[in-house]
Amino acid sequence: MKDEAPSGAMDGRAARLSAVAFGAFGAGLVLVGVLSIATGIPGRAHNMAPLAGPADIGGRLGEISPLIAAVLAALVVVSIVLMLATRRLRPETAAAELVVLGGAIAICVVGAIGRIGYSADGSVLLAGVACLTGGAAVGAAGVLTALVRE
Repeated sequence: MKDEAPSGAMDGRAARLSAVAFGAFGAGLVLVGVLSIATGIPGRAHNMAPLAGPADIGGRLGEISPLIAAVLAALVVVSIVLMLATRRLRPETAAAELVVLGGAIAICVVGAIGRIGYSADGSVLLAGVACLTGGAAVGAAGVLTALVRE
């Protein structure tokens, strides 16, 4: 009788490389997308009037805090992907972290798009979609990492 590999079993090295590629691509999309949103068209923003005083700084920080959180999550994804690529992090741990961070990025970007008044502008909306795609790619990297068998 011939021994056969289970159908659907993935090569561990290929799964690891795919997860690293998806994670790096997703984090890059998020970073570029947030940069594009932050440098969007503030002239069309209905809520981006000049600062009224020191108390207004807190309100402005509330508008961009989801974007800051998305950038920080993307930077954490980069560190996880680097540790996964160098085999310094167990795949099971990396999988859970990447799935959670991918969801967090998506939630942060959706929250930021809802708060920023000029999100209906075409370029900013496209940058928001790019960020959401990056969050989905990070989640996919987590799923691929769960398939790593060593």
